[in-house]
Amino acid sequence: MFDKKSYTLYKFHKHLNQSFQNKRELLECALPVLRNLFKLDRAYFFDWQQERALLSLRMMCKKEYCMDKQEDISVIGEPAFLKQLLQHGVAETTDLGYPALYALIKWQRPSMELRDGEVHTYMQEKVGVIRLERFRKSRVFTPQEKDLIKSLAQEISHNLRNTEIDQTKNQRLNVSTALNDLSTIFASSLRLNDGLELILKGVKKYFRFDRVRLYLTDAYGRKIKSVLGVDVSGEVMHGDVSALGEQESVLLKEVFSSSVTYRSTRSVFYIPLKVQRNKVGFLAFDNILSRRPIGFLDFISLQQFASQMALSIDNTRLFERVQELSNYDELTKLPVRRYFNEKMAEEIYRAKRFNLTLSLMIMDIDWFKQINDTYGHQIGDWALQEVSKVVRSCLRQTDTPCRFGGDEIVIMLPRTNSDEAKLIAARLQELISAITLPTRYTEDKEVHLSISQGIASFPMDADTSDELFEKADKALYITKQNGRGHYAVYREIADQLDQPDGE
Repeated sequence: MFDKKSYTLYKFHKHLNQSFQNKRELLECALPVLRNLFKLDRAYFFDWQQERALLSLRMMCKKEYCMDKQEDISVIGEPAFLKQLLQHGVAETTDLGYPALYALIKWQRPSMELRDGEVHTYMQEKVGVIRLERFRKSRVFTPQEKDLIKSLAQEISHNLRNTEIDQTKNQRLNVSTALNDLSTIFASSLRLNDGLELILKGVKKYFRFDRVRLYLTDAYGRKIKSVLGVDVSGEVMHGDVSALGEQESVLLKEVFSSSVTYRSTRSVFYIPLKVQRNKVGFLAFDNILSRRPIGFLDFISLQQFASQMALSIDNTRLFERVQELSNYDELTKLPVRRYFNEKMAEEIYRAKRFNLTLSLMIMDIDWFKQINDTYGHQIGDWALQEVSKVVRSCLRQTDTPCRFGGDEIVIMLPRTNSDEAKLIAARLQELISAITLPTRYTEDKEVHLSISQGIASFPMDADTSDELFEKADKALYITKQNGRGHYAVYREIADQLDQPDGE
């Protein structure tokens, strides 16, 4: 048969034999039971910071409820009391003027550290103290009660250990799930900005930070190119890099000066993003508004994810760079036909919707075949490159040129009527006619380049891109018939199209 002590321990064990989310939840269950068992007026739980000789009050239980409390009590001048508590597990104090008993709680809590890029878990001993109070002076704690309280404290210690282990496992599982989801986001997104916005929202959602910001650097890691951020609203915002001012260089130096992390004085955490020695950027996060402590597990988990994140950003940048290069002709550095056709379709749609004008210009280098045949294809390529340089330098940012094939260059001029297009054509003709072939290849003869151009405008000459090309090409044809080295607008030369063919 159970004696009274064994029976009480058994019932206490059954009461705590359940799953708790954390230490606080367990104590909210255990302290009221102790209060009822020993008819206490109040019960407290303290974390014992032995290295600082402090008892840090965390919870108080009175009547039928528990509440969080914050108070530090120094025990520097209490060596005899502490010795008794450590040796016997319980200790009394007379400082309060009524019976009060302290019971020692010792358990092991999983802790983690980052070594050589990997998370290592070890068990760290934690110490706490329960203080039990009775306000009536005559109701002192008997030896039997002290012995039972000591045993119950050990039962709480055992359950605290299990709870903290379960909590750590659940946290690791949640973090692993979060990181896996974030990795999937990166894998499914090839557009850098889209992927970064999804990543920031994911980090904000899974780790519950108040703010998350991502700073991306240039190719050399010397300047911050862009800033993306998510705050408590959950919306992604683009930050102003110029607002950093002189802090930019200081921030870069401090973040990348440490091989692991940098923590600011305002509790903002910075994690560098690097691929080998290349600095991609850095991640910043904080809980300045909520004051919620950032757990070490969250921190090192994000730190582990940082290398994968940096690699994904670097790969996405490379993909976009390759994609960008594929849109341009290697020789002339002008966009290729595929890219031009996409832009043309967009601009025609915009012009129709908003009743805008648009002009298309087609140009050829005059006598280009003779240049190749006479001086060689190397000089022909040189001539094409020089003409392309002039085209790139003369156009507006909204204009789109294209190497359409051979020596044929097409230029799209949004929001430009035929009269305005003629001014651009005249300017191009003037600058290109000033180009001379290298005299060492022409036997010291001065050979100038010239171009022929045909212009058609939307909606005056055509209302589709195909018709616009057809009309501009016919205008170019007439220009060549009339001696080359000039330009023509389709509307102005349409009546000449029935004349006999010429070169």
